[in-house]
Amino acid sequence: MFLGLIKNEFIKLFAKKKTYIILVLFLGLSVIIAVMAKKQEEDYLRSIDPQFRVSRIEEEIGYAERSLEDIKTSTDIPDAEREEILADNEEYLANLKQDLEEAKAQLENPSASDWRVSAEEELKNYKEALANTKDKDSVNYFEKEIRRLEMHLEKDIPTTESMMNQGFNYLKSSLMVIMTGFLAFGLILFNADVMSGEYNPGTLKFLLIQPVTRVKVLLAKYLVAMITSVALILGVQLLFTAGVGILNGFGSPDLPVFMGERYQAVLQEGNRYIVGLPGTGAFGTTTEYLLKSLLLEALFIAAMGAFILLVSVVSKSTVISFTVLIGTLLGTNILYTLSAGYRKVSAYLFLHQGNADGIITGTIMRETGNLNYTFGLSVAVLTLSTVAMVGASMMVFKKRDILI
Repeated sequence: MFLGLIKNEFIKLFAKKKTYIILVLFLGLSVIIAVMAKKQEEDYLRSIDPQFRVSRIEEEIGYAERSLEDIKTSTDIPDAEREEILADNEEYLANLKQDLEEAKAQLENPSASDWRVSAEEELKNYKEALANTKDKDSVNYFEKEIRRLEMHLEKDIPTTESMMNQGFNYLKSSLMVIMTGFLAFGLILFNADVMSGEYNPGTLKFLLIQPVTRVKVLLAKYLVAMITSVALILGVQLLFTAGVGILNGFGSPDLPVFMGERYQAVLQEGNRYIVGLPGTGAFGTTTEYLLKSLLLEALFIAAMGAFILLVSVVSKSTVISFTVLIGTLLGTNILYTLSAGYRKVSAYLFLHQGNADGIITGTIMRETGNLNYTFGLSVAVLTLSTVAMVGASMMVFKKRDILI
């Protein structure tokens, strides 16, 4: 009988026009993300094109030379300052001319633009800089960059790949955009009437006279809503990932991504700053990053769905349910923006677990000021929140269904 309930819920869900409208909107959003990724790739390729670089530097040299002449003839600049300003501008102009020579050499010799040559030169410069500095922040930065370049060279992955419009990069962009900007609101639109919608036409009375327990009725509705939400969202994301991958290639699954960095609070001149903790974090692969992101997305959907279920059961009204859910979402986002104290406790609230990139890389600690905001904590918060809210929904529903 429970499988029959599941089947019936699927039939009801896909009989609603709302299901298809939201699916079309999500498809449209995915197209926009793909177009933006293509435009970003085109802009990047244009910026590193030797011919474009030559013309851009020549234009900048023209501006610098005119600025130098203006400084020499200006009567508004004191003579005591003029020499210093001229020296700075002449140095800047000399650097531009050196960059122009390098760009022209690269244009005349295409092999010089090979990514391995550039990476090896950059690696050499970072190692020299590391040997000549004792600043902890600089050491931390140089060590990370050295390891990143070494991984690119070891695995033969072009350093430009992270900017390419390829399958895995599309999936990374889609996860970041959708989870941080649209997922919670979309789930509310899709599931706000998961239980409250049954009270208005009185169909819940019919369900409750069937030979099934009340818990199974509620559980069937939650499972169908979550299975459908996960399948549609991840399905569309994976479909577009496959499409972009077939057209442009998927990219390397071993592209290095720095993850798990920890942070510490330091006091400088009476001010508190959050800085990276040297020796923490490590480079993983894009595969690991994507699997963690997809796990967080699925758990966030489950937790948000449980919250929607609880509000829907308690309110017994679609209008009230929708109002409470949107109000909660907007209110908590406003608090997150305005209150540093609230941002610190946001690590323990499921509503603020949508920044998968920040959680996986560790940068969420710097954003919130909470030094315990880790991937493991997010998984625990989302899992426990889901269980608690589904359990609370069952308790309320078991007591209230006789009043329908």
